[in-house]
Amino acid sequence: MTADAELLKGAVKEVARLLQADGAMIYLVDEAGERLRFAHDAGIIDRHARRLIRDLSLPMGVGMFGTAVADRVLTVTDDYRTDKRFEHSPVADEIVNAAGMRSMAVTPLIANERVIGAMGAYSSRPAAFSEAQIRLLRALGDHAATAIANRQQAAELAHRIETQQTLQKIAARVTASRDPEQILQQVVDGAKRLLSSDGAHLTLRDPEQPILRPYVIAGGVDAATREWLAEQEFPIGGGMNGLAAEHGEAVWTADYLVDPRIPHTEDDQEVARRMGLRGMAVAPLRAPEGEILGTLAISFDEPHDTPSEEIALLQGLADIGAIAISNARLYEQLHGSERRYRHLVDNSPDLVWSVDADGTFTYLGDALERMTGFRPDEIMGKNFQILSSPQTAAVALQAWRAMQERPDEEQQVRLDLPLAGGGSIPAEISMVATVINGEFAGAHGSVRDLRERERLEQDLRRQAAAIAANEERANLARELHDSVTQALFSMGLTMRALELLLDRDPDAVRDKLHELQDLQKDALAEMRTLIFELRPQGLETDGLAQALRNHAAAVQGRTGLGVAVEVETDERLPLDMEEAFYRIAQEALHNVVKHANASQARITLRRVGRELRLAVEDDGVGFDPDVVPRGHLGLIGMQQRAERIGGELEIGSRAGRGTRVRLTLALRGGRTTGEPAPAVAVPATAE
Repeated sequence: MTADAELLKGAVKEVARLLQADGAMIYLVDEAGERLRFAHDAGIIDRHARRLIRDLSLPMGVGMFGTAVADRVLTVTDDYRTDKRFEHSPVADEIVNAAGMRSMAVTPLIANERVIGAMGAYSSRPAAFSEAQIRLLRALGDHAATAIANRQQAAELAHRIETQQTLQKIAARVTASRDPEQILQQVVDGAKRLLSSDGAHLTLRDPEQPILRPYVIAGGVDAATREWLAEQEFPIGGGMNGLAAEHGEAVWTADYLVDPRIPHTEDDQEVARRMGLRGMAVAPLRAPEGEILGTLAISFDEPHDTPSEEIALLQGLADIGAIAISNARLYEQLHGSERRYRHLVDNSPDLVWSVDADGTFTYLGDALERMTGFRPDEIMGKNFQILSSPQTAAVALQAWRAMQERPDEEQQVRLDLPLAGGGSIPAEISMVATVINGEFAGAHGSVRDLRERERLEQDLRRQAAAIAANEERANLARELHDSVTQALFSMGLTMRALELLLDRDPDAVRDKLHELQDLQKDALAEMRTLIFELRPQGLETDGLAQALRNHAAAVQGRTGLGVAVEVETDERLPLDMEEAFYRIAQEALHNVVKHANASQARITLRRVGRELRLAVEDDGVGFDPDVVPRGHLGLIGMQQRAERIGGELEIGSRAGRGTRVRLTLALRGGRTTGEPAPAVAVPATAE
């Protein structure tokens, strides 16, 4: 027997003894506050009366006990059976007759201005209670009300503590455990215990169909019923579970079987009868993003009203269950992502790594052994400088310090990576800082083996050199045809004229000989120029700037044209790019000599921001672009060279105001972008 039952039993016995009554009874207000339910008695020996009174429930204002509670006053009758001052209950009257009750006195139990029930004594004699006994009953009622209220408050406090502890334990397990089934079983068992229900179960929504499937059932259910229930399907919108899932709100009923608000089906009713469902409450499992994942339900074998505070507790448990399911899904997604990332890392041709704030390796991918011969466990826990040869150790340390100072910038350096068997390989290191709470916490990145890239670059350079050689041969062929061949042809015509003049006009022969000598000198100078152009003097060893100066000096020495060279940068480019700059300047200066009739020319090479600019200008006659045929004067060669290195070529001229040829190449971080340039813009042309 519980402590509450002991208290009530002792109270009614004491009332019957002190009032010298045949017996006494206590009724308590139900949870909904609408009816009185029998709690305990003393003195009722009739079996029929005892059987009826155990299930007795009185509305407020009905019978002696209902009237005392409704009016909040002590009520006395000298003869219950004939008293017309209160509304009689047929069941209560039957109990009174069977137990032989005549006179009765009932006092309301009021604690903290709240009526919690009523306590009364009865006698088989009419008018059995004196004024003193009635006053004593009032005093006993006040004492009993206080004791019952204290006991209820203590029970409520204990229940709240148990509820809070249970919620905390489940919530802690949600964050610590990755097994959703175990957590959901605790949620269901906790709902049954905390809400004092006869059963509890949890359903999950089918991902492909609009149905709910039972997933977890509270303990205490026999194996056959558990197996049967696990095979059931509840449609969304049908039954209590379906309604809660459809509307995303908790639903409850005092009697599931007869509630007209619930859309019943034949199968649904069968499930309810087999499980003994009468009173029931269901809360949806609501994921943080609003998705309905399933339902949590409690059930009672008898009709039962579920108060709002218990509905709130049920919804809180359902929300914890939803969080557990969502976390399990996120963990699975995270594990899947980690597996995919691990697969990419392990099979990447690059080496993936990470270090802590001290530069100590905390992770090294399996590519390390394939790339260097070292196993990851040989390097783990050591400083990053162990993977840099002595020749490039200073570069690695400089990049590390730069990353510490500017953690928001990516660092990229070229190092020589030592090999386990001796020697080293060229490698490109890309790395970014790891920042935690605004503090530098290390770095991570990748290592790329450059041997294959360098081999490909060498192949490309060889191919580019071969292509350039072919283009130079074609250009040389055009020049030979345009200049030397024509000069030789003119010399041949002049010699034929000499043959004809030897006999007829000897004096004219002398003039023709002078003309032949001039043609021979011009052809020799042109050949020397072409031979010089075959290989730019000093370009590979001395660089672009010095090659431009050498060429300008050679042109000035041969032609007398004043050529000034202004160089504001000594930056070196890949050889193929420097040769393109040189050839464009060479072609432009050649056009000045042949066509501009200029007295001065100027070559400038400077870096402006992230651009390298070459310009060749003269003070010659210029030209009208509208009357120069497209493709004339070596423009095709200059355009192709500019496009090949990703540069932009501009040629501008106006009649009488000279000509300017300008080549612009975008750079990035001191190196060329390597990207194809847009179509070359040629506003005007001249040769």
